[in-house]
Amino acid sequence: MGLKNIFLYITVLFMLFTLTVSAEPSKVTALAYDDSSSIVFINTDGASAAENPVNKYVKLDNPNRIYFDINNAILIGQKQTLTFEKSKIKEIRLAQFSTNPDVVRAVLTFDEDFDTSKIKIVNINGNIIVKTEKPAFINNYFSTIYDENSEDFPYSGITANSQFLQKIPISSVQPANNITDKNTVAVMDDIYKAFATSTANNTGGNTIDSTVSIDLSSDLKLRTKYYINGYYIKNGGLLVSGLGQLTSSKIFTLDAPKRVVIDLPNAYVDKKIRNQVLNLCTNGTCSDTAKIGQFEYNKARIVITTENPDKYIPVYSPDMQSMLIINANKLNHTQLAENISNIQKAYTKKYNSKTSELIFSYTSPVVYSIVRYDNLLTIYMFNVKSYNEPDMIKTFNGTAFKNMTLSLLPQIGVKAEMKIKKDDIIQIAQGIDGNALRLTLTSAKDSKVTSPDTQSEQDVKPKRNPIKNKIVLDAGHGGTDYGAIREGINEKDITLDLTERVGSILKSKGYKPAYTRTDDTYLGLQERCDYTDAENPEIFVSIHVNSAVATEPYGIETHYYHEESKELAEVIQKHLMKEINTKDRGVLKSKFYVINHTEVPAVLVEIGFLSNPDERAKILTDKRKQATAKAIANGIIEYLKSQKNDKHNK
Repeated sequence: MGLKNIFLYITVLFMLFTLTVSAEPSKVTALAYDDSSSIVFINTDGASAAENPVNKYVKLDNPNRIYFDINNAILIGQKQTLTFEKSKIKEIRLAQFSTNPDVVRAVLTFDEDFDTSKIKIVNINGNIIVKTEKPAFINNYFSTIYDENSEDFPYSGITANSQFLQKIPISSVQPANNITDKNTVAVMDDIYKAFATSTANNTGGNTIDSTVSIDLSSDLKLRTKYYINGYYIKNGGLLVSGLGQLTSSKIFTLDAPKRVVIDLPNAYVDKKIRNQVLNLCTNGTCSDTAKIGQFEYNKARIVITTENPDKYIPVYSPDMQSMLIINANKLNHTQLAENISNIQKAYTKKYNSKTSELIFSYTSPVVYSIVRYDNLLTIYMFNVKSYNEPDMIKTFNGTAFKNMTLSLLPQIGVKAEMKIKKDDIIQIAQGIDGNALRLTLTSAKDSKVTSPDTQSEQDVKPKRNPIKNKIVLDAGHGGTDYGAIREGINEKDITLDLTERVGSILKSKGYKPAYTRTDDTYLGLQERCDYTDAENPEIFVSIHVNSAVATEPYGIETHYYHEESKELAEVIQKHLMKEINTKDRGVLKSKFYVINHTEVPAVLVEIGFLSNPDERAKILTDKRKQATAKAIANGIIEYLKSQKNDKHNK
């Protein structure tokens, strides 16, 4: 080879090397699995991530698995593994395959009969989505962060058996593999600074271990699988941090003492941090304290005791793993996010006469707060600096969001505000990359008319003419919604069995039972209500099995919400106590979705506690099942006869 050719060869090699090292590696920061949408989500951060999409994978046998590589990428922290039970995906592994070049490899192992040709790999702004089933992508993109139906939140049958996940504070990340500091220290953008778990700017609290291992198979059946393992006192507020995806309920206040409460459904609190009294004002300026507890088997509760409960607001992190609850007067808005975002576009969609959605699309991830009052919804978008007002007005006009207003607030961002009704149901979901927010509004049905003199003619609802002797029986849960689970016993199976027994008794006595489900099928809460409206029965009865964190609670209770349903609940509870020797937990007014959104008298029966070993054993016997079914059926029959007698006497 001549000198000229050697020089040319060296020059080309040098140019290739320069191009290779100059491309900034992307950082792989999180691995998550959403069983409700059948997707694997791999979070990446860095310019090269979007420029180097992954769209091919290699199939291997024995065991049945695939792998794909994320080139020019660095895995932050140690390798990550998720293993599953009751799922076609058996295991997901993420590891640094090589360091020169930098390659992160993902390996997914499946059941032997799973067809891996169905797998799709999608790249969204550098974030990698692996789809294993067929759901529409728009449903995969959004994850619920705020849900007012949380007390009826559907639980999933697919659960993580073990998780080895990495949560690295920004200040602890060190340069690796001779890569410059700026390539690794910025694990998250400036937007996450308010939610950083570094102890440098915290007072008190616990630090998160760099690696956390938990066994979810025996204790949790969660859709979001949120595991709370850390708390931090930041700027007079409480920062709750964990693994998985956080979803919260409506914040509310209580008296004696004054306190603000927020529930996190499908969340598990590490026992080491439960129920500790946390002082939020270390400088002595106030006496506010906080506690994090396991309120129910699968619900965490955060309580802040304060003289100003109405001042506290929740602030959500864009990665859906952390939440800051803080007195708004003490919030330094400029510290929440240094990067600026703008509203690109707004979209609206109407699903039916009651439900509509609004989507905000942003130029970059947004830090936000959701504040819901009885008749007002406010969303603060702290780092949003601009929006096209004429475009927003045009989008909102003629929709369920026509009274929404946007306004710029100095040092805060944008406030979106909308008048709503007290019984409207709000759900807010966030895009997995933090670049979109979806608001779903389900309008409240008109209240029962109690005083025609005080209402206009158009406000009066038409009188129902229900089908005589028809009863809708609702077997709680079903399909991927297992309900309560203990010792391999599923609530959904017990409720289906009992519902069929009740229906059989009613049918033998000349009544007309109808069933929301007759097999192991998933059915949404609104679907159950819609089915009931279509069937036009005289009453609606939903059957469930109770559960608690502790094993001691036992007994039977019947729930109602609307006053017209109270008598039905009392009659059924009376017959249950007559037939079954257990604790009478009474008739309770509760805002369960299916009994709140059904047009007819409706009750929800909790036939005992699956979490109590003694009562669980009895519930599973044919004798207890038949006695329960007989009691519910007799209660229904007595109620319907009494209603007919009342009408006849009138």
